[in-house]
Amino acid sequence: MTAEPQTIFTIGVYGSTEESFFGALVEHKIELFIDIRARRGMRGSKYKYANSSYLQAKLKGLGIYYAHLKELAPTKEIRALQWQADKEEQTRKRDRTGLSAAYVAAYKKQILKYGKRKAELILDPRLLLERAKHLAEYPTAKPLHRYVHFCVEQQADACHRSLVAARFSDKMGVRVRHL
Repeated sequence: MTAEPQTIFTIGVYGSTEESFFGALVEHKIELFIDIRARRGMRGSKYKYANSSYLQAKLKGLGIYYAHLKELAPTKEIRALQWQADKEEQTRKRDRTGLSAAYVAAYKKQILKYGKRKAELILDPRLLLERAKHLAEYPTAKPLHRYVHFCVEQQADACHRSLVAARFSDKMGVRVRHL
């Protein structure tokens, strides 16, 4: 029997229901949920299931481990670049289908550390994944095959999670699927 290849999934909460959101995680047999938001709360009751406390309790009940990697969240300054592009293009945040070139460049340089020459400054997805497993208290003897990067936007291409997943895929040679 050959080992299952590792797959990175991404998921957003907008446009989902509690049932469809958690159903997708179960359907795709997610083992580790990596929250890459800066703030882990949602305004209003529509997406209350994505608020940190509720989310973590629900995931635990489903047997899915949870970790928060805030270091992968865009800074306020990087987010401001996207807000400016949205304003110039007269696009509402939830109608956005992609990220601006300025946002992508800043996120890659500042968060994903593209172009850094010193080895200690380069973002290493393998180390980040190990950190997430440690934070989640994921069993060390259990192989990890399926994990998800989570943020809020419905469209992966309109969210930094697509950039994170692409970087992980490039560096680790794993598949990416956007839910």
